[in-house]
Amino acid sequence: MNLVPEWMSNVHPLIVHFPIALLVIAVLTDFLALILKRYGWLKPAALWLYVLGALGTIGAYFSGKQAADVVTLPTASYSVIGTHADLALYTMLFFGVYAVLRLFFAWKKWDQKFALSLILFVVAAGGLGLVQQTAERGGELVFRFGVGTNALLKVEENPAQKQISAANIEVEENGSWFWQANEKAALQFRQNFKLIKGRWDDLILQGAQTENNQSALNIQINTKKAFVFAFGPELKNVQISARLRLADFNGRFLLAHHILQPNTYDFLAVENKAVRLGRLEKGKVEIFDTGARELTPELTLKVVSSKGHYRGYVNGQLIVHGHGSDLKPGQTGFALLGSGQLQIKYIKVVSLDEGQPMIHMEMQNMPQEQKSSEHGH
Repeated sequence: MNLVPEWMSNVHPLIVHFPIALLVIAVLTDFLALILKRYGWLKPAALWLYVLGALGTIGAYFSGKQAADVVTLPTASYSVIGTHADLALYTMLFFGVYAVLRLFFAWKKWDQKFALSLILFVVAAGGLGLVQQTAERGGELVFRFGVGTNALLKVEENPAQKQISAANIEVEENGSWFWQANEKAALQFRQNFKLIKGRWDDLILQGAQTENNQSALNIQINTKKAFVFAFGPELKNVQISARLRLADFNGRFLLAHHILQPNTYDFLAVENKAVRLGRLEKGKVEIFDTGARELTPELTLKVVSSKGHYRGYVNGQLIVHGHGSDLKPGQTGFALLGSGQLQIKYIKVVSLDEGQPMIHMEMQNMPQEQKSSEHGH
């Protein structure tokens, strides 16, 4: 008999309610033990309810981590799921330590003293605040965003075709932006994107048509030097995706975000079958997570950075998931290290800072600015 129905992708919804109920009942039992001293069984009952509740938080936390890696996550939910995961970790640690202390105090019979029992009760009651906040974020994910339910429809990664001129790339008020190749892709790309590492003279940019008659930008590199391209406002929490072809490119492609300097940014990198999630900071590389994926000739990459949580997707599948401290808000773009030809159809950036205005915007439209930029680095 299968305990998990076919329509349920993970066991988290089956587990998560038990530690909530156990811990609430434990606190209530603890309170009754304080005021009804003649019922001696209440205190040990509360103790074992705390222990079972703490064990339940372990199951809820790790099943929740697994759930976050397999369910469909709408863009707007990333900041909430990051907060939910952090609160779940704090709740597990809090009640894990608390249960161990209660066991130790019971073994020493220190919990027979009323003053200590009162303090322990107050601490546990305060811990229910963590439970409430964690549960509230979980409920928001389900009832507001439909995470883990059939309410979410799988959407095509490719954005709808739009008419784009060869002028500036449109940037939304919150800092989100979208670039899609058209018949003037090479001109538009060079007029808008800032090359903060490398030289334009080492690149050949050409507009192209794909086999299915879609526009694309071809970038030909004849030297094995590093290139870093940046555009748009400085963003804190962000999602960046790109549709590209790397079949004729021999090297590493990196979706980059929080670009602060030519040698400081976060990235999702693909090279052959290897997928890496990490950070380049002042030239030093830190890897958050690694994975492997058989790459198709044409692929969609997506990386999400939200409150210290980093996720990397290849063709819609989560491949790498890591954690780290946040860099300062920075621009978004991509980096290259290798030679050959790659093809880009679009780059889409979504700000996850709801309601936040743009922090800074620097358009690269003048050829003179571009030349000073490339010579400066």
